[in-house]
Amino acid sequence: MPRTPAPRFRKHLIALAASAALAPYSAWGLDLAESPPGTVEPYVRPNVIISVDDSGSMDWRLTSTSTGDASITTPNPDGSWDTRAKRINILKYSLKQVFNDMSLLPDKKIRLSWQTLWNNGGSPNAKSVDSTSMNQNSMRVLQSTHRTNFLSFVNNLKASNGTPSHQMFSQADAYMRRPLGTNSAWASDPGTTGAPYLGCRRTYHIFMSDGRWNGTDSGGSRDNATNMTLPDGMVYGGATAADRAKTALYRDTASDTLADWAFYSWSNPLQTSGLTGTMQPAADYRKASAIENFGNDSVGKPAILDRYWNPRYNPATWAHMVTYTIGFSTDATTWPGAPTITAPTQKVPFGYDNSFLDFVTGTKTWPAMNNENKRALDLWHAALNGRGRFYAVMKGEDLEKAFREIVGQINTATDPDLSSSATSGSNVSRSEVGKYTAAYEPSKAWKGFVVADKVKPDGTTIADPAWGGKNTADKLDALSGVSSRLVLSWSDKWDGTKFKGGVPFKWASDESNLSTSQKLWLQTNVGGTIESATKGEERLNYIRGDRNLEGSETNGYTTAKPYRERQSRQGDIINSDVWYTGAPAGNSLLKGYAAFVRANKSRPGMLYVGGNDGMLHGFAAADGQEKIAYVPRGMVPSLTLLTDPQYNNKHKYFVDGSPMTGDVDMNGGIQDPNDPNYGTYTPSWRTLLVGTLGLGGKGYFVLDVTNPTATALPDGTPGFAEANAQQLTKIDRTRGATEATPNCATMTGAEKTYCLQVVEEDKDIGYITAKPVRDDNDSLRSTQITRMNNNRWAVVLGNGYNSANQRPVLLIQYLDGAKELLRIPVTNEAAGIGNANDNGLAAPRVIDINADGRADVVYAGDNLGNLWKFDINSASAADWKVAFGGAPLFTARGPAALNGVTRPKIQPISAPPTVRANDRKMQVGTGPSAKTVNVGGMMIAFGTGRNISKTDPESVDVQTLYSVLDNTRYREVTTALGKRLEVHPGGGTCPGGADCVPAPAALGTGVTSAKLAQQKFTELSGGDYATIDTVSELKFETWANFNGWYLDLPAVGERLLKPMEFYDASNLLTVWSQVPAKGSNVDPNTESCESSSVDGERQYRTFVNIMDGKKPSVQIVDMNGDGLYNSIGDHGVSRAAVAKGPHSIIKKDKFENADIDAKNNKENLASMPEESLRPSWRQIQ
Repeated sequence: MPRTPAPRFRKHLIALAASAALAPYSAWGLDLAESPPGTVEPYVRPNVIISVDDSGSMDWRLTSTSTGDASITTPNPDGSWDTRAKRINILKYSLKQVFNDMSLLPDKKIRLSWQTLWNNGGSPNAKSVDSTSMNQNSMRVLQSTHRTNFLSFVNNLKASNGTPSHQMFSQADAYMRRPLGTNSAWASDPGTTGAPYLGCRRTYHIFMSDGRWNGTDSGGSRDNATNMTLPDGMVYGGATAADRAKTALYRDTASDTLADWAFYSWSNPLQTSGLTGTMQPAADYRKASAIENFGNDSVGKPAILDRYWNPRYNPATWAHMVTYTIGFSTDATTWPGAPTITAPTQKVPFGYDNSFLDFVTGTKTWPAMNNENKRALDLWHAALNGRGRFYAVMKGEDLEKAFREIVGQINTATDPDLSSSATSGSNVSRSEVGKYTAAYEPSKAWKGFVVADKVKPDGTTIADPAWGGKNTADKLDALSGVSSRLVLSWSDKWDGTKFKGGVPFKWASDESNLSTSQKLWLQTNVGGTIESATKGEERLNYIRGDRNLEGSETNGYTTAKPYRERQSRQGDIINSDVWYTGAPAGNSLLKGYAAFVRANKSRPGMLYVGGNDGMLHGFAAADGQEKIAYVPRGMVPSLTLLTDPQYNNKHKYFVDGSPMTGDVDMNGGIQDPNDPNYGTYTPSWRTLLVGTLGLGGKGYFVLDVTNPTATALPDGTPGFAEANAQQLTKIDRTRGATEATPNCATMTGAEKTYCLQVVEEDKDIGYITAKPVRDDNDSLRSTQITRMNNNRWAVVLGNGYNSANQRPVLLIQYLDGAKELLRIPVTNEAAGIGNANDNGLAAPRVIDINADGRADVVYAGDNLGNLWKFDINSASAADWKVAFGGAPLFTARGPAALNGVTRPKIQPISAPPTVRANDRKMQVGTGPSAKTVNVGGMMIAFGTGRNISKTDPESVDVQTLYSVLDNTRYREVTTALGKRLEVHPGGGTCPGGADCVPAPAALGTGVTSAKLAQQKFTELSGGDYATIDTVSELKFETWANFNGWYLDLPAVGERLLKPMEFYDASNLLTVWSQVPAKGSNVDPNTESCESSSVDGERQYRTFVNIMDGKKPSVQIVDMNGDGLYNSIGDHGVSRAAVAKGPHSIIKKDKFENADIDAKNNKENLASMPEESLRPSWRQIQ
C-alpha cells in the first residue's frame, strides 16, 4: 500500500543527452536512418530552359517602334546603352555576358536547353525544345561544346515576324513531360545515361519577350480551378468563396493565357512515375513565417498571405517547373488597356506593393487578355503563377541584370547552404541540480563522451570539480589497458533448459563465454568471409578498447594493423539519453521496500547511456569512471563493422536507445497484509535497468544494477563483477538489424519449443526508439517500470517500428517470476493491411488512476496517427485489452500546408502523451434548466511528427499539438486480489442529469469528427516568438460542444519528438518542438536526392494549457528582455525560438525559473504564482 507524503528530495540531478551539442561531420516499411544528418548537400544541377523572343519588334529601338541601329552592339563605357540600339543586339550582348561569366556559371553548374519563337537565324532545331531526339539545343550539362553551341545560337539571333508566346510555354512544358529515357531532359546525363532520373532536380523556364503576345493562344483554364487538389494534398481554390479568396492572387476568369500555362507547369506534376527521390522546398520556404502582411490595399484591406500561397516562396514537393519572365521594352511593361492596375514600385524585378496588394485581397482581378494593350500583364501574372519573378526592363543595361539575377536565384535555390546537427535533449524542472550531457564528434572518428556540470540554484553552471576537468572518454582513454574493464554480454548457447545468458565479453576457445555462432560473427569480415579465430579475438578485443591493432587514417592500413583508427575508446552517443540512478528514494509501503531503501541509502550514483560503440555504458556520477559496460546479444553480429576503416564514412547505429531504471520486487509476491501468507513472504527488491537498441536493432534487455560496487552487499546482492555476469543480466530480447530468424527446425525438445515461442513473439518486436517516459512528479523515475494489477512487476513498452507483423503492440515484459512477455496487439490484420501497414506503437504513458501503485491504463500513439488506450485495470491479465472495443481514442490528420482547407495527411505519433484529469466545469442545457457539471474524464495531450527514417527530416507536413478528452469513468470493484477499478459502462440521465455517467466513447478521425476547438499561433519577430490565439474558445459555456483542442505547429517541418512536461506543477505544458537537422554525408560530386538541402536543427519552446489550449494566464516569457514579465511589453508571447539541443528548467526562487541550454546559456522565466492541486481520480467521475 502506498503512502503519499511530500516527496523526499535529496540532491537532484538531471541526466541529459545533448546529442547535438557538437555539430556532426560532413526490405522494411521504414528505411531507418543509420547516422545523424551530415553537413554535405549533394548538388543536383537544375534544368534551365531559355525561351527568347526573335519577333520583328526585336529589331526596334528599346523605347520606340523605330528600327534600331545595327552597328551598336555594345553598351557605352559607363554601362548604359545608346537608345538607338536594336533590342536584339542588347539581348545578344546580355546573354553572352552572362553565359561567358565562369564565376556565375562555371562548367557543370546547370543543364541548359533553348528555343526561340521563329529561329530566324537558322540555328539547329532552335525553334523548339520539344523533341525525343538529342538535338543541339536539347537539355545537356552546360560545359565546353554545349556552351559554345548556345553562344552560337545567340550570335545567330535575327528579328522577324509576330509574337506567338504561347508556343514557348507549351513546348517547354511538353518537353519536360516526355517519357523518361536516355534522351529525356530528366536523364542523368542526357544523350548518354538515362537512370537515375532524379525527382529532386529543379526545372526553370526563363521567357524573355519585348512585346505583347499574339497569334495562336492555348493553355485552357487552369488557374481558376475550384477544389483542385495539388500533388501534396493541398487544395487550390476550395469549395467556398472564403477558401478561394486565399488564392485570389493567382486566379482569373480568362482562358488560354501565359499565366494558365505557368500555373499548369507548376501545379501539375511533370512526371508521375519513374523518378528517384523527391523534391523538397527551398530553404527560404522552410524558414519563412507562417503568414506575411504585405500592407493595406487601395481600399484599406490588409493583404495577408499564408506561407504556402506567398509568391516569394515555392512549396512544391513534386516535379514542377518554375517560370521567370522578362518584359523588355515599354510594350512589355505597360498595359494601357487596364489603367486601374498600377505596377509595383520596384521594377527589376517587380516588387510586392501597389496593385499587387489588390490582387491579393481580391479588390482587383486580372483582366481578360482580349486585347494586346493588356497582355503585358500576362507576363507578370505568369511569373507569379509559376512561383518565379517578373522583370520589367526599360533600360538596356537592366536586361543583363535581369538574366544575372535570375541565374543567381536559381543558384541560390540549388546550392548547399548551412551546416547541420541532430535533434536531441530533454526537459526537467528541479532546483540544485547536477547536469550530465552526452555529445559526439563525427570528425574525430565518431568519438563520444559525457560531461558533468553543477547547476546552482540561481541557474549558473560550473564544471563538476570531482571530474577533474575530464569527460568519460578522457577517463576511458587514460586506462593503461583494458583487461580489467568490466564488459558483459549475453550468450545464446542453449544450456539444457534456458539460454546461458550473462557472460564476460571476452574471447574463450570454448563456449564458456560467447557461443560458437556468436564467435563466428566476430570472425566474419565485412565482405562476408569467415576468418580465423585469431581474427575474431582481435575484433572482440578491439571492441573492448584494445588499440594495438589500429591502423592510421593518415598513413594507411596494413595486414599487421588492419582495424579502424579511433580517436577514443568511447563511441558516439547520438539518440541515447543519459539516465541517472542514485540511492532508491521511493515511498512505497510494500513489504521490504523501506528496508531496501535503508540498505542502499549510500549507493553511489550512476550514469547509464547507450553508445554506438556497441555498448551500454555505466559511469560513476561521482567522477566519470566507467564501472560496467554491456554488449547486447543483438549487437554481436554487427560488431565487425566497427573495426572496418570505412566505418568513419559509413556510420551505423548500435546501442542507440535510452535506458531507464526502476525498483522491482523480483519475487512478485504477496503484498496484501490480510493474506494469511503475508508474514512468511520474503520480497527480493532490486533496481533493474531496461535498455533498448533504438535505431541500432530490435528489442530490449534488462540488467540488475542494484549494487554498482564491486563487492556483494550483506544480503547477497551481487556487485559489478565478471563472476556475477549471469546474475546481473536478466533478459536479452535484442536482435540485430540484419540478423536472420533462428531456424527452430534444427532444434529439439525444450530448445525447439522455446525457439518457436521466441520467433512468434519476435514478430511483434521492432526498433524501439522511444525515450523513457519520466514520472511527472519525479524525473528520476520512469512510469514504465511498474507494478501491474495482477500484482506482478513489468516494464511496459511500445513495440516500435519495422516489426515483422507491422502492427502496433503493447509489450508487457514481466520482470519477476518466469519473466514472460505479454503482447496486446491493436489489430489481428495481416502485415501490410490496415493498421498493420508499416505501423508500430510508440512511447507509452502509463497511468495509475487511483494512486494504488498499480498501472491502470496506458495511452500510446502509432505511426498512422492513432492514439490508442489500453485498459489494464483488471486483476486478471487475461482481461487486459484495447479500450473502446478495439478502436483508437482518436486518429490525427493534418493539412498539407498550414491553414489548408482539408486535413488529409497522416500524422504519426512518436512521443508519449501527457495526461491529466480534467478539472473544468461546464454548462449543460440553456435558460432556467441550465446546470453546472464537471467535465470529468482525462485530457490526453500529445503532439505529432517523427524523425527515424532516412527521409523523415525532409518532411514538410504540418504537425499538430492535441489535447483530447477521454470521457471514460471508473468504479471500484472487489476482486480476489483486493479492490481494483473497472470501466463504468455509463448510465443515468445524460447529459445534464445528476446521475449522468457518460458511456465511454472514442472520438473518431480528424478534428471535425472529434469536435476539437482550434487554437492558432500568431508569429512575431519573423517567427522567433508567437502568441497563442483562440479561434474556438473552450470555456464554461462551450465545453459541452467540444472534446478538446488542437494547435497546428507553424514552422515548416516542425514536429514534436520529445515528451511534454508540466511547468511548475501547473496545468501548463512545456512543449519542446523541433525542425530536425537534415543533410547528407554522400559524395557531394555525385548527384543524389539523399538530402536536397542542408539545414541545422531549430527548436521552439511553447507554454500552453493542457485543459483549454490557451496561453498562460500570467506572462512567463520576457520577450523584450527588460527583466519584467507583462503581457503588454512582452506582447503576450508564450512561444519562443530557443537554442537547439537539450534544455533544463530549474527553480531559481519563488518568482523565477531558469531555462538552461546545452551550452549553459540561461534564460529567466517567470514562475507560476501558485501550484495547482492535481484532481484525484474521483474527480474524473
